[in-house]
Amino acid sequence: MEIVWSKTSLETFFKVVDYLFEHWTLTEIESFEKNVDDLLEKISVNIELCPQSKIFGYRKCIIDNQNALVYSIINNKISLVTFIDTRSQSIY
Repeated sequence: MEIVWSKTSLETFFKVVDYLFEHWTLTEIESFEKNVDDLLEKISVNIELCPQSKIFGYRKCIIDNQNALVYSIINNKISLVTFIDTRSQSIY
């Protein structure tokens, strides 16, 4: 199934990567990117892999201890909505 990155999902993904560059090592950046790639591959096979969130139509997947991905299914495409910090309060 096709995966579509929204502007917000790209911005928040790179925000995480930028944070990792500033505070961690290349190993953590590569780990985060691999975790995201693996998750996207799993979602493309099973679109209902992650539980539905409080907001109807969105699904939330935990990537690692600090990050989650929010996505929805629109017109038979996986639409990435945003990446969020799981340590903060969130409406998702």
